Amino acid sequence: MTDSPCLGRVVSLSTVHHGHDNRVFNKEARALVGVGHDYHLVISAEHDGVDQGIPVVALHREEGRLRRLVVSQREAWHHLQALQPEVLHIHDPELIPLALLWGRRHHCKVIHDAHEDLIGQVDTKPYLGRVTRPLARLAARGLVGLADRGVDAVVAATPTVGERFHHSPVTVVRNYPWLANYDATPAPVPGRLVYVGDLSEERKLSFMIDVTRRSRQRVPGAHLVLAGRVLPRCQDTVDRAVAEGFVEHLGLIGPNEVPKVLASGQLGLVFLKPLPNYVASLPTKLFEYMASQVPFAASDFPAWREMFDGYGAGIFVDTEDVAATADAVGALLADPKRCHEMGQAGRRAVESGLNFESQAEALTGLVSRLLEG
Repeated sequence: MTDSPCLGRVVSLSTVHHGHDNRVFNKEARALVGVGHDYHLVISAEHDGVDQGIPVVALHREEGRLRRLVVSQREAWHHLQALQPEVLHIHDPELIPLALLWGRRHHCKVIHDAHEDLIGQVDTKPYLGRVTRPLARLAARGLVGLADRGVDAVVAATPTVGERFHHSPVTVVRNYPWLANYDATPAPVPGRLVYVGDLSEERKLSFMIDVTRRSRQRVPGAHLVLAGRVLPRCQDTVDRAVAEGFVEHLGLIGPNEVPKVLASGQLGLVFLKPLPNYVASLPTKLFEYMASQVPFAASDFPAWREMFDGYGAGIFVDTEDVAATADAVGALLADPKRCHEMGQAGRRAVESGLNFESQAEALTGLVSRLLEG
């Protein structure tokens, strides 16, 4: 990272993400504080204060989209009035109208941070039906269009996400891991599969469990360690697997705990349904496994294979075929030497540039330019 001479007030705002969100808190907030900006993060938290060096202004956590739209946005506006930022950096699409209104009234530069393809994301929502899904897609297009014509800059998590924006300047800031955070010494537990992230059927929760169960036919000690939120309608699936004795659920863990959990794995899993928002995504977990010197088994999406196959850091599997995936996973678990070699190859790739140290300068440089302008 380079030092910045611009010490203007910058506020990042989210009414949706939890206080220790990996991209919002652990990556981007840390990068902006690190170059000396007068920075505040307004986000769901228990209280105001400095959290791991990051000044946090607490929002009350509101459950349900309607309450967030009414209560949390009103509270957010109040905090903005107190903070008076020169640059407002929002992380939620639903904040786009508020941010544009604030920017126009207060001559404040606005950055929209697009974590995902909002329009494609509509197709991943299981609660949307035949009537509501087209309406949600229309609303998503409206918000993306509003941001595209109204904000001063877009920060996109991937080039594909950035392609939705044609008028606002786009800066790509990929979700690579901070290399400095992944310094835990690898200590793979024989047979251990690991997954850190939200637990849902879109993320192939039942498939991971079924693959682990079947892998035990070849590697009796195979077991799965899960860490993350259990999304609606999935708690029974997790509870039944834990009761069988070969799955452990650690609950939601903080970013600082992730490297140690990953370092205990012999193999990391990333299985997703082939939904439009997933097949061209940048799978953060694969980079985290690579940084942790843990080989991966991942869904065989063409974009993922093109992106990662050359590193020799993992395998790609058919995540519609439990038997074939279990065979591939079992073969890796039975070959610690191959796992070790793949893990080392992944770490070399991360050290060569697939790290957030290489991305932070793009974000901090953008903010400095907006402050100067």
